[in-house]
Amino acid sequence: MQFRLYQKKLFKELSLRLELFTHIVPVPAIVYYAALAILTFSKNYRDFVIIVLVSAASFATILMFIMGMMLRYYKIKSIFSLKDKHQLKYELLRLPKFEAILIGSRYFIGVIITYTIIILSFYYKYGIKEFPLNFILLIIPFLGIPIFLAIIPLEMSSHYLMTENIVRKYIKKSILKDLEIPTDKIKINFFIKILVYISSLVGFPMIILVSLMSLTYYFGIQLANPIIHFIILSLICLYPIFQTAYYLAKNLNEGIEQIKESLKQVSNGNFNAKSGILTYDELGMLSQFTNKMIFQLKDMYESIKTLNENLEQIVEIRTLELKNTLEEVQKLKQQQDGDYYLTSLLIEPFIQNQIEDKDINNRFEYHFILKQKKEFEFRDKKKEIGGDFCSFHKIILRNKPYIFFINADAMGKSIQGAGGVLILTSILQSTIERNELFEEEQDYLPELWLRQLFIEMHKTFETFQGSMMLSLIMGLIDVKTNSLYFINAEHPYPALIRNNKLRIIREKHFLRKIGSTIIEGNLFIHTIYLKNHDMFICGSDGKDDIIYDDKINEDETLFYQILEKNQFDPFKTYYYLLENSIIKDDLSILWIKSKQDNLLEKDYKYYKGLKEKIKEQYQNKNYKDLYSILKEYINDIPLDSQLVFLYANICYNLGKFEEAKEYIEALRLRNPINPWYLYLSSKIYYKLNQQNKAIKYFNKAKEYALEDNLIAKLNKFEYELNR
Repeated sequence: MQFRLYQKKLFKELSLRLELFTHIVPVPAIVYYAALAILTFSKNYRDFVIIVLVSAASFATILMFIMGMMLRYYKIKSIFSLKDKHQLKYELLRLPKFEAILIGSRYFIGVIITYTIIILSFYYKYGIKEFPLNFILLIIPFLGIPIFLAIIPLEMSSHYLMTENIVRKYIKKSILKDLEIPTDKIKINFFIKILVYISSLVGFPMIILVSLMSLTYYFGIQLANPIIHFIILSLICLYPIFQTAYYLAKNLNEGIEQIKESLKQVSNGNFNAKSGILTYDELGMLSQFTNKMIFQLKDMYESIKTLNENLEQIVEIRTLELKNTLEEVQKLKQQQDGDYYLTSLLIEPFIQNQIEDKDINNRFEYHFILKQKKEFEFRDKKKEIGGDFCSFHKIILRNKPYIFFINADAMGKSIQGAGGVLILTSILQSTIERNELFEEEQDYLPELWLRQLFIEMHKTFETFQGSMMLSLIMGLIDVKTNSLYFINAEHPYPALIRNNKLRIIREKHFLRKIGSTIIEGNLFIHTIYLKNHDMFICGSDGKDDIIYDDKINEDETLFYQILEKNQFDPFKTYYYLLENSIIKDDLSILWIKSKQDNLLEKDYKYYKGLKEKIKEQYQNKNYKDLYSILKEYINDIPLDSQLVFLYANICYNLGKFEEAKEYIEALRLRNPINPWYLYLSSKIYYKLNQQNKAIKYFNKAKEYALEDNLIAKLNKFEYELNR
């Protein structure tokens, strides 16, 4: 009912104010200006033209008035027929735009109709022969330019502002005031709207003035009473200018005042205040944003108020919850530390830094530093746990004592890494105990013993399918001969220090971590003769994974540079790292230093003579005596690969194929791609009736063979192999 009443009132008020404004000033102004122009250009036709002009303008005005009233009526009726209140408000806010377009269209059509009637009247009165074409063509721009560039824009601006003012009044009175509309529907740009208003206000008098000056200066218009005309023109210009300026200022002021009042209410503590959305521009959008801000402030205020009212109770509840949580965390930490403690106790017996053998300790100095990243305390006992592992053990191989050493780094930190170490230590303990208890476990060459241990480790860790891996360096040192054998499985490079010079031992063949599911490279065993005062040193990546000089280290040789800086003393180097860097991982450093020369250095002349004797027996093909002499020699000088290969050949020629197989396999571990080793391996396996292995090593020998002599031997053996 309320909206039906508003529909009638809105239609009446809009029609009265808009049509009154239009027909009091702009329409008479156009007729008056047209009459002045006609008086200037049509002395011969002016009486006729003025009668036609007044008649045509009156007809067009009445016609456009009727059209405007009908379109306005149906537009307002369609708006108030909407049931959705949000859509109704949205269409009301767009009504000023509709009225502005409507009045512009009415003027455009009305002017065209007026011109058409004038032209047809001239044609009817004078005919085609006497038709005053020059007059028509001259008068049209002088009448059209001010109308289309000055009067129509001013009329559109005035109608927009007046309609906006009237619509705002009705929205403020109804429930539509506080209804929000989506901001993306607000289309009128406030900047453009103000620009059009001001341009029309300034342009209207300027264009009228320029037109009159042109009529006076160029065409000599003579006005009988210029003061009367001046007053009339002034009224024509000033009235719409002041009218438009008034509504512009009023609308802008009301929009700002409304937002100001809303914010004032909020500042006084009234969070129920709202700023109505009353315009179809940025002021309407600003009102909507203001309402959202007030709603959020209200919500925040009520939350803070509720919090303050229940603060003491909330603090007590939170304190109790925190206390319970801390107790749970403490229990969990205690359980975790208990697990850590038990794991560390299981690992400790296997971390052996000393061998109880006087002869070994007289011949070698060996130590390691092991510092795990994870430290914990359990029942007043400080412990540490991690994935690094070091140990030394004594084993016996073929009646000779060896130092077994290992430096490993299991994947993961704290308990995960320690789990890998536990598995590793169980394998080591089993292997070392078997070596102590069973003679057959001692009947291995050092290379073959290391290979067997590596394979056992790899097969065990391989069952975890890559979730548990470890890198390591492990090896054997022949206590009697100073022969060093070691395997590097993707561990940082070790180094040899001899005569105060450091040499990094880089791998000839790449070997993946133990437990890796990717099989790459050949199992390769490094061999080194240690001289007196030589030191072999290795360590986990913890020695490199540091922050040094305020940056993360990326230089894999930095540790060895620091070691050299500290006179090759590992203990000094360790403390230097603690003081001058941040260690980011578990750290382990292992080293072995020889206190004696190897046998070749001690008794060079004897072994040189023995070597000459071997050469003599080989030339005489006295294989039986040569077998005994070679056995003595390689027992003392086991790293002379040339003579070990000769020994394997002698064993082959004497029919000792199993012994030949042992030594050639040891040589292949030292150099997996030596074609001579591969060739002899193929021959030995052929004699042992292991055809598949014989073919395998024969094919590898052909792949790497370069010497003509060996190629000829391979071609000859191929016939026998395929027979």
